[in-house]
Amino acid sequence: MMVTDPVCNMKFEPADAVETVEHEGTTYYFCSQDCAESFREEPEDYI
Repeated sequence: MMVTDPVCNMKFEPADAVETVEHEGTTYYFCSQDCAESFREEPEDYI
């Protein structure tokens, strides 16, 4: 199953995620720490 980084829209396997963030009961997967940090700062911009 592929997941999509909500910040940059890159698709990858969950096992390849650099970081994950839990937000309102959903786990989001990120290809980089920069994408995860952008999401943490303004999650509503990416959902």
